[in-house]
Amino acid sequence: MDEFLEAVKFLTVIPINTVTDEKALAKSTRLFPLVGLSLGLALSIILSVFSRLTGHWTSILLTIIAWESITGGIHIDGLADTFDGILSRKDREGILDVMRDSRIGTMGALAIFFVLALKCLSLGELGNTYIKIIIAPMYGRFLITLSIFLFPYARREGKGSIFSKTLEGKDIALSGIITLILGILIGGERGLFTFFTVLIIGYLIAFYLYKRIGGLTGDMYGAICEIIELVTLLLL
Repeated sequence: MDEFLEAVKFLTVIPINTVTDEKALAKSTRLFPLVGLSLGLALSIILSVFSRLTGHWTSILLTIIAWESITGGIHIDGLADTFDGILSRKDREGILDVMRDSRIGTMGALAIFFVLALKCLSLGELGNTYIKIIIAPMYGRFLITLSIFLFPYARREGKGSIFSKTLEGKDIALSGIITLILGILIGGERGLFTFFTVLIIGYLIAFYLYKRIGGLTGDMYGAICEIIELVTLLLL
């Protein structure tokens, strides 16, 4: 329970009045998918309420706003910083410097716009809306966990450094099995297909980022999460 609460505190703005347990926080990554599932369930309720009060597209947009608000924008901020850095055409240190800059650049702004726009459209245009909105946050956060396990952390310090080298094989196996089973129970065959597809896509994205700077950062974890959420919505 301590690990789950630490994961919720780290990944969302939900107020939890407990003293931070560094050991539990370091191991909490294996439960990130459960935080994603909880977020998805909450969003499905929010969407249901909005859909009864407003028009179709307005309810979708308000749900997307709630989605990013609950997470405090931590992942979308990472997406912007990652695109600003990677597309800056600089070397490793230059990329890291750009990503440290609190100001948003053109590439980051475009990334935010297109990802959020496509999320909105993918939720609004096709069926299985509630299945999509429950599964997407779960798959996105599992890819954070997997990326932490597979690739080294690029900085000496940073929010993501606390998770470096804490995950073991049994942790990632547990996290993956839980995510896969829940994905199948909720999404059936399409949930199964989507799971393995996003594994491949997420790995390729993480590997590319790793090759660019020799590791991953907290911003890159956020970018991976946002992209995988979008891919999941599109596939489902």
